[in-house]
Amino acid sequence: MTSPAPLPASALEAAAFAPFGTVLGRPVGEPTLERGDITFWHATGDLAGLGGSGVTGHLIAHRRDTLLTQIERHVQTPEVFLALGGRSMFVVGAPGDADPGSLRVFVIEPGEGVLLHPGTWHWAPYPLTPTASFLIVLRAETPEHDIETLEIPPRRLEASPVPSP
Repeated sequence: MTSPAPLPASALEAAAFAPFGTVLGRPVGEPTLERGDITFWHATGDLAGLGGSGVTGHLIAHRRDTLLTQIERHVQTPEVFLALGGRSMFVVGAPGDADPGSLRVFVIEPGEGVLLHPGTWHWAPYPLTPTASFLIVLRAETPEHDIETLEIPPRRLEASPVPSP
């Protein structure tokens, strides 16, 4: 009986993986948006092969004051936030007319994620660790054509007593 032929593993590098697809990780180029609370790279992967204009993005949320003063929504697209690292608080509100009284806060752990319905009010995650990284999935045209931002009465986000896993 002969031994199985070895099949060695390689480091995941964009050039080596290119014949098979796109490596999704922290981008090396300039971010699309930097505003203090987040650093965001839009269109890091193309999902048009799924029959639409979907793309991935990479979001790094930075720890900051937990005072929520605005929310946003995308009426025409669902949006995915998949936590790659770091714990975060994530604010959501029901689709439709903005109702700050209906806002909820959830703690998202690494490996967990959410798929927001179109029109769901939300804001960038609030890390409980120094930073939190997310894989984002949305329509390619969302940042330019499908974003509504609304100032709301200030609310203080509270993480306790949510236990760590």
